[in-house]
Amino acid sequence: MGSKARRLERLLSRPTLRKLWDGLALLLFVLFVLAPSIYVFTYVFTEWNEIYRRVFSDPIVGDTYWRSMLRAMGLSLQIAAAATLIDVIIGLPMALLLARYEFRGKRLLDALVDLPLAVPSSALGFSIFLFWATGEGVSRLFGVRTGLVPQGPLLILLAHVAFTYSYIVRSLTGVIESIDISYEHAARTLGAPSFTVFRTITSPLAKSGLIAGIILAFARSLGETGATIIVAGIYETAPLAVVSLHQRLLISSAAFLSAILVSIAVFLLLLVRFLSVRVGIPIRRVWPGPERLLSSGKARGLRDAFTFTSFALMILVPSCFTFPYVATWWSSSPYTGKLESGVYYQVFLAPDKKWVSLWKSLAASIEIASITTVVDLLLGIPIAVMIVRRRWGHLNELINTLVDVPLAIPTSALGFSVYLFWGFKGLGLFTPGFWLITLTHIAFTYPYAVRSLVAILESLDPSLEEAARTLGATPLTAFRTITLPLMRPGILAASILAFTRSLGETGATLVVMGNVRTIPILIVQWTESMALPAAAFSCVILIIVSYLLLLLLRYVVRGV
Repeated sequence: MGSKARRLERLLSRPTLRKLWDGLALLLFVLFVLAPSIYVFTYVFTEWNEIYRRVFSDPIVGDTYWRSMLRAMGLSLQIAAAATLIDVIIGLPMALLLARYEFRGKRLLDALVDLPLAVPSSALGFSIFLFWATGEGVSRLFGVRTGLVPQGPLLILLAHVAFTYSYIVRSLTGVIESIDISYEHAARTLGAPSFTVFRTITSPLAKSGLIAGIILAFARSLGETGATIIVAGIYETAPLAVVSLHQRLLISSAAFLSAILVSIAVFLLLLVRFLSVRVGIPIRRVWPGPERLLSSGKARGLRDAFTFTSFALMILVPSCFTFPYVATWWSSSPYTGKLESGVYYQVFLAPDKKWVSLWKSLAASIEIASITTVVDLLLGIPIAVMIVRRRWGHLNELINTLVDVPLAIPTSALGFSVYLFWGFKGLGLFTPGFWLITLTHIAFTYPYAVRSLVAILESLDPSLEEAARTLGATPLTAFRTITLPLMRPGILAASILAFTRSLGETGATLVVMGNVRTIPILIVQWTESMALPAAAFSCVILIIVSYLLLLLLRYVVRGV
């Protein structure tokens, strides 16, 4: 390094400039991530008279919009609660198996559990629609040609269970693996059966993971849009209501509903922080007879059979059913033999040239995801350093909490907030299209990047930097030459998470897309136009790209 570069790094390492850089990083974090969600409340406050007239006392329809919002929110809350309960019932034993048992095929099962995380929500919704609601899926076993489960609340519930299952399992698996197994061994040595050990020792110690998984699964279900729009039929959840109101140009009504959803999201985020500290799992007494029976080999066998069967039937097969569908319909319809109904004809030979739209959409998705990932890293690394290395007391905790806010906000509400803030109702800098999509994707992918960066920073020994400084290196030189190279696995993990999350987003994109079509939006449009073979082919491409990136992420994380 030349003398000029060393002088520049020494200049940039001065305390005053470091504070300036910290302030700039916080400002950009607020501007790109927090400001849109805050602005929606400002808009609701300033436009309250219009909102009240439109939502509660319209001269023509009265409070029809308010009642429809209540129905949509009620349906969303009911489905989120039911999906979370089912996830806990079928996900808790899976987490215990992955965390505490060794068996053949465990690594494959561990990878398959993450499949719903890799499948973009619109592709997941389409696959579940094919499996449950058409004659191509499970209804074949019963000789039904119209589908076993019609579009509506039950199909939405099945989609949300598949969508949120991985959050419960991953939250619990990580916490159970971190529990010192010697506590459990000691209890068994004293004669406690395995069920008693789990109930009285493992589950109280895994409380934080269970609560975090429940709240995260509930929040993700509450805000899911991409899969829901395909399986909902005539029904409307709260995120779909935001999209619908926006498409009908009822901006004030959409803003009001978005503000409600953002409020619920922030409440859930604060709730998980409170419950993880204040709430415990009660241990009142032990029932030796029943608990010894539940710990028997036969009971464990039934538990394992239930775990694998429920995972296969409710999660794995519905999530990837597009693959056998594409294989069956590749050349022609398996029922009529018509070439025009086949995947190959619809995508590559049809006059509307769907393959052109497909590759344009895929290129747009990749370009948006790439820009989003670069910006997330540039904005995320300084914030991660602040959270881990700065000693600001409660300010660190506040930043750490605020980073997670977009995770809980329904993406359609977040997309609408970005639309208001950057669009003609706010700063007036962007219109719906490529750059507004990119800004929206930055807002909701940012926490994924920061969490990966924080995790890798916390695993690094700060004494390495301190040793470099004692040898005369400036703080910036020590960070650039020591910490940053060691952060490469975390940077790669953050990049993959942000890229795949952006690549598969549907709900937020629907609000801000303008004339640009990403591949998840294309899947929704082709499904609505009943071009199911072409939509299935698009899903397969998107799933393969996303899952390969997820496998790369798992490889990187294991190597850290």
